Amino acid sequence: MDDDSSASVGRTRAEIHEANVVRPYKLVPQTGWRKGVYKATRLNLGLSKDETHWNDLKRRLKVNVRGRYVIAVMQGKGGVTKTTSAAILGAVLAQYRDEKVVAIDGNPASGNLAKRIDEPSTESWRGLNADPRLINYSDFRNYLGKDSHSGLEVLGSDRGKVPMSGADLREAWARLQKLYPIAIVDCGTQHLDDLTRAILDYLPIDALVVPSTTSLDSAIEASATLNWLMDEGYPHLVREAVVIVSNVKKVDASTQVKQLHKDFERTVKSVHSVGFDPHLSDAVAIDINRLQPQTWQTYVEAAASLADGFTRAAEREPQQPSHPQRSPQQPGPMVGQQQPGPGPWQQGGGQGQWQGNQHPGAGQWPTDGRWQGGQNR
Repeated sequence: MDDDSSASVGRTRAEIHEANVVRPYKLVPQTGWRKGVYKATRLNLGLSKDETHWNDLKRRLKVNVRGRYVIAVMQGKGGVTKTTSAAILGAVLAQYRDEKVVAIDGNPASGNLAKRIDEPSTESWRGLNADPRLINYSDFRNYLGKDSHSGLEVLGSDRGKVPMSGADLREAWARLQKLYPIAIVDCGTQHLDDLTRAILDYLPIDALVVPSTTSLDSAIEASATLNWLMDEGYPHLVREAVVIVSNVKKVDASTQVKQLHKDFERTVKSVHSVGFDPHLSDAVAIDINRLQPQTWQTYVEAAASLADGFTRAAEREPQQPSHPQRSPQQPGPMVGQQQPGPGPWQQGGGQGQWQGNQHPGAGQWPTDGRWQGGQNR
């Protein structure tokens, strides 16, 4: 027997010997009838499938994130649970993680994200940006509301006559990221303003959530949002997107809508279906303790899909302070296409404006699910 074979046998014997000495540990059930059996008889039947699934979700949610991680909730149509999804996903991350999580109302049309938490602040991003003495955590808390159930903090919109611009959002995030490593941005319905460009190119966002409903117009608009991102040169965001389909009106999806949802599954990272929940239909401050158990579990699963990308945050190259760049996760241009770089970010007068080249399409994903003009994967 040669030396390599002898060494291999030696390692095998050592492993077998250790396995015989140390008994494998079986986790004790913490829920369900198995927990009752263990408490009454000390007989450990192991974890159920559901409890194993929950433990895996919590493990994924607690993965360390290095640097900063920004999630955008984007859809071109109103009334599709965009703000609801931003608030609940933020609540999930805030509840299961140790660091601070902030949700930012990035709707230039005075969004209502702050109204979906039970402790809103009377302040907004405008006061935050104007404060020259933001040093301690208490200084920031003066401008942010808080969800007392999860710990999620919210930077609300301003009710003034001047809407938030891209430069305003850029300044707010430059301040917030000192204390809040994870942010969720509730975007508006317009994709062509400079605020959207700031979200995509300056922050930049690491993950995308596209809400939809069981109605046909909402599903079509969700697919249009994904197509627009492909056309604008963000295929990496589409591939890693999380789609949340909510039954907000207690109406089952038609055959056509179900087909669109299947098309989503072939294009994005994951699709999660939320059933009708009476608490969410009221459009009031969300109490996560009043959600249906299945509603909460679905949002936890969606948040876990987002958290799967946390380990890649450290691979992102640092942003240049005066010129936004594409995320390094974005692949090169499609065969036969040239992809110019983004234009410079212009500051001045509090109204950031995007100037520069439009990115050529990287393929179109129509509503029939057939890919055109490029490669989907």
